[in-house]
Amino acid sequence: MLKFVKIAVIAALFAALPVAAVTPSPAMIAQFQNLSPAEQQRLAKQYGIELPAGSSGSSTSQQAQPEVLAPQQVSATKERVRTALPVAPAATSGRFGMSMFNADVSTFAPIDNAPVAENYRLGPDDIVLLQLFGKQNSSEELKVSRNGTVSLPEIGPVNVNGLTVVQASDLIVNKVREAMIGVDAVVTMGKLRTINIFVAGEARTPGMFAVSALTNVTQALYVAGGVSEIGSLRDIQVKRNGETVAHFDLYNLLLRGDNSGDIQLKHGDVVFVAPLKATVQATGEVKRPAIYEIKSGETIDNLLSMVGGTKAGAYPQSVVLERFDSNNLRNLLNLDLTNAVNKQMSLRDGDVLTVSATSPRIEHQVTLVGAVVRPGQYSWQQGLRINDLIKSFWADLHMTADLDYALIVRETNDAGDVKVLQFALANAVNQPQSTDNIELKPRDLVLVFNYAEQAVNRTALNDYLRKEVQKRYNTSDEMRWAASEDLSSVGFNNLVQDNENRMARRASLGATDVIAGQKIVDAQLYDSQPKRAMFDQTVVGVSVGESALPDIMQQVMLKLYYDKELLNLSASFNRTELMFPLIEKLKMQARNGASPLLVRVSGEVKVPGEYPLVEGANLKHLITAASGLTESAYLGRAELTRAEGINSNSNSIEVRNIAVNLETAFSGSEVFSLQSRDRLNIFPIPDWNIERAIEIRGEVKFPGRYTIQRGEMLSDVIERAGGLSRSAFMQGVVYTRESVKERERLQLKKLTEQLRADIATKSLSEDGIKTSPQDAMLMINQLESQPPIGRLVLDVPAILAGDISADIPVEDGDLFYIPRTDYTVSVVGEVQHASSHRFKDNMTVEDYLNLAGGLRKRADEDRIYVIKANGSVVIPSAKGWFAVKTSQLEPGDAIIVPVDTEYKDSLGLWATVTQIFYQSAVALAALNSF
Repeated sequence: MLKFVKIAVIAALFAALPVAAVTPSPAMIAQFQNLSPAEQQRLAKQYGIELPAGSSGSSTSQQAQPEVLAPQQVSATKERVRTALPVAPAATSGRFGMSMFNADVSTFAPIDNAPVAENYRLGPDDIVLLQLFGKQNSSEELKVSRNGTVSLPEIGPVNVNGLTVVQASDLIVNKVREAMIGVDAVVTMGKLRTINIFVAGEARTPGMFAVSALTNVTQALYVAGGVSEIGSLRDIQVKRNGETVAHFDLYNLLLRGDNSGDIQLKHGDVVFVAPLKATVQATGEVKRPAIYEIKSGETIDNLLSMVGGTKAGAYPQSVVLERFDSNNLRNLLNLDLTNAVNKQMSLRDGDVLTVSATSPRIEHQVTLVGAVVRPGQYSWQQGLRINDLIKSFWADLHMTADLDYALIVRETNDAGDVKVLQFALANAVNQPQSTDNIELKPRDLVLVFNYAEQAVNRTALNDYLRKEVQKRYNTSDEMRWAASEDLSSVGFNNLVQDNENRMARRASLGATDVIAGQKIVDAQLYDSQPKRAMFDQTVVGVSVGESALPDIMQQVMLKLYYDKELLNLSASFNRTELMFPLIEKLKMQARNGASPLLVRVSGEVKVPGEYPLVEGANLKHLITAASGLTESAYLGRAELTRAEGINSNSNSIEVRNIAVNLETAFSGSEVFSLQSRDRLNIFPIPDWNIERAIEIRGEVKFPGRYTIQRGEMLSDVIERAGGLSRSAFMQGVVYTRESVKERERLQLKKLTEQLRADIATKSLSEDGIKTSPQDAMLMINQLESQPPIGRLVLDVPAILAGDISADIPVEDGDLFYIPRTDYTVSVVGEVQHASSHRFKDNMTVEDYLNLAGGLRKRADEDRIYVIKANGSVVIPSAKGWFAVKTSQLEPGDAIIVPVDTEYKDSLGLWATVTQIFYQSAVALAALNSF
């Protein structure tokens, strides 16, 4: 009863999954059955509710739409400032601070209504606003005259020249209070005077400028268009009356926010931009890579402060300083910036400081890849085992995970060579004390495969590949082919084919090429060519984007085991794809004539192919790697092919074929160890294919599809079908066979090639060709598109009469069609009216031709023939058809009048072509009549 409940829960669980969901592996089902009923109910509820909503094949996150940026709106004031200046090229040197004066992004605009500082001193042309209130209310606008006075109403001139705003305000208010009893006053500043300054030196547009009296050094530089390419940002001087009154370092403002040197200018001041002296460059893993201007005595520590320090991924222990030596030649210095002494090294003009990134490799890590819920990189600790990473089948693995086969890829030396360990994942999780729960080492790679050729969320992987293709090609014509539902499978198959083509190319180079050193040259030339000839646009006319797919897939495979995005998609790779980078790695590390640690299995296994040779591998390990045997596998005998070595006499590889018994291999009574390059072939059970069948149509008592055995005869199958009906037309049987179709297909291909050659030869002859090339090629195209029938001519009456010589053994895919009795004779070809007529005993071929209106002008009267109802062809005797009586005509026959090929082009093959057309038409007409 308990077993029945378990089975019911399992059925309910998996029935709740959507149709597009993957199928759980047999091992996962077995683990589910081993759970308690309570756990089974909990999981059934969990997956029954949540999975359908999240297992859709189109559950990938919606792609974010690119944000459309509106053009930057520039105010009319800013535009006036720009257009008032001469147009100069933007800075392109990459020097830090130069972008401050970029007119395209600058937000500088003169501000006339800014608050006036209390220490501002009045001068000619300043406007003072006077507000009177009390007994008298009025507003006055007072302009400072050239002699420095303002004229107060009812009071007279008052000298304010050189006074500060506060001093002038106090003076005017006191004057008003003294002279005007009961009246008070408020003094504010109006429009300020304009001063003339001169911007000189290495400014972009030096000259004299009329600016506001509140203008400071930076505003003056903006007005002059900034600093030129050879101007200094750190040595800007303000000269007044022939003396330097201020030095301004723009880096203090940009890097520290210190504007203490940005003084307010006075009338007649000169802003002088000194020439650029020394620069250094900081590149690599720094926060603000650029070219920096330096002053005398500044050090590497000062430069690091300018660049904002190093990035988190920088490696300060290995910094390279490039500088010119005393001979003006470039020299490199390796510095450790964790050493304070090195940071105090003085900089020179032209120095380039390169801070490299730290290694992307993590020393103490293990990587989990494949059919796991949370793939990625994990911290390694002493004593870490498989069970510490994967604790639960249901929480840590996908339902498609293969619990019998997983791998650990472990580095063995500093060269990066690896060895492979195989373990049973189910034992590692369920039995922590088992040998399968292997202790991990730093940098181990754990591969968990999907069962057989399953994969999880293939849509996400295909979307990733499309994005990779779009980075190179984004036009509709180039991307139309990328709409394939399973782009990853297409790309992987193309990649595998590329590798096979490359290996075949190298293997085809002869021994003489090796002696002459040509093999290496040819191989290099071959590898430099586009990787896939069949994707060459000039050869097959495919898009340029499609030709890049194998290269893109190659890059994906190279990054699969360490790229974080691909690690998250690793469950979307099937068994063969996830194994591919490891197989390639094992091939690459086989050096100096050593064989790669690979073995191959073919035949009756779930996933035939190449697999790593693990430590202590035997036949059971290899079959488990291939997801196990198929149900048709024959356990009694398999064949192992092994390369024993080189025969010194024949200078060739000695190969030995070993018969093995899989039953004893699985039981453990016989352990057969594997070696590199072993090939295991597992045979199917003899006559296992119970789907071998023949189809019988037409006039039999029980038409249908019949399963057949090897060697069964046609007469036996007809008898099983109840025999022929009374209306069966035995002479008109159509019997087709797939193997005959294939031979006809090859013959048609050969015939079309011969026709092309004949047309080319005839067109070059003196007589030429009467038919236009277009018509000739149309005939060839029709011939190529002609489907092969694969018809066998049978003597059914003899077969049913028990004639053993007429009977044939049936094959899988055969079609036996027997029509109803036909009482007509057809006339086709070069006659006035192709038609069918009722058969009469006393009518000859000539009579039927006359009924069809007679022959046309280009009919070939000497080559008229008859296609019998059973498919055979009867040709005329020496006396011709018109001396023949009715004994050669029967119901169901077709009289064929071919075209006169001599009349057409003197191409003898045209007769063969027309005969093929007519024979195919007769057979197809018979089949379609049912």
